Amino acid sequence: MKPFNYLLAALLGAGLASLLTWRILAPKPVETPVVEAPVVRLAPAPAPVPEPPAGPTPAEIAQLRADNAALAAQLAEANARLIERDATLVQTKEQLAELRRPMDADIMSSALRAELKSGEVIVTGGYRLPDGRRLYAFAQPVVTQVDGEDRVTIQGRLLSLTEESGKTVGLDNLSTNAANTLQHGEVWVADEQQDVLGKLSADPTADLLTMPGVTVKTGGSTTIEIGDIKLRVTPTLSGNQGAMNMELRLEQPQVPAPVTPPAAADPTAAPPAP
Repeated sequence: MKPFNYLLAALLGAGLASLLTWRILAPKPVETPVVEAPVVRLAPAPAPVPEPPAGPTPAEIAQLRADNAALAAQLAEANARLIERDATLVQTKEQLAELRRPMDADIMSSALRAELKSGEVIVTGGYRLPDGRRLYAFAQPVVTQVDGEDRVTIQGRLLSLTEESGKTVGLDNLSTNAANTLQHGEVWVADEQQDVLGKLSADPTADLLTMPGVTVKTGGSTTIEIGDIKLRVTPTLSGNQGAMNMELRLEQPQVPAPVTPPAAADPTAAPPAP
């Protein structure tokens, strides 16, 4: 057995020597150095610059101008309506104050609004005067052209007469016991006025007074005055074949009835019995 052991030992030694020799003589691997990539820091991208807005086109400018003109026209129309409304409100207040005057003042009055044609006559009044007679007012408007504008020339008359004389010409229809009346009057044709005044021309109890004629623009007002009697007229053309609306107001202060002095004592009369 010893020779076998020796042989095995020799083989192991030779193998070990060969392994050592190979390790020594074998080429060593070349190490490749690791190269780190450089760190690249990117700057943030600049914000985009907005493009300036495009200006309006000629069509848009024209539309804006048209819209502006339309708004200006609407504003002017609204202002005109406001001015007209204010004027109407002022006129209404004045008319209301006129209608309320009999409640606040000691006057006699008669007011009437009627439609008539140029040359016709509007009659109002009929209230009793302190002397027992009745007073009537006549107004005859005639439309004329002055400088291309419609004007109304008005001739007024005042007539006072007794009850009996008024009945002879039909004026008793307008007689009233109220000191103040509204919508009290009649519209006559021109021939009716001439006929009535002609019949009364010889009546000693009738007094006719012609008032000064006045000319006023249509829609305007004027007052004719004689003494303490006022006749306010407001004609407005209605455009209906020369027709007009006439507001007529007759007014005068309330006059107390005359006081009759007591009869003087008869000196020849016998004294009263005791």
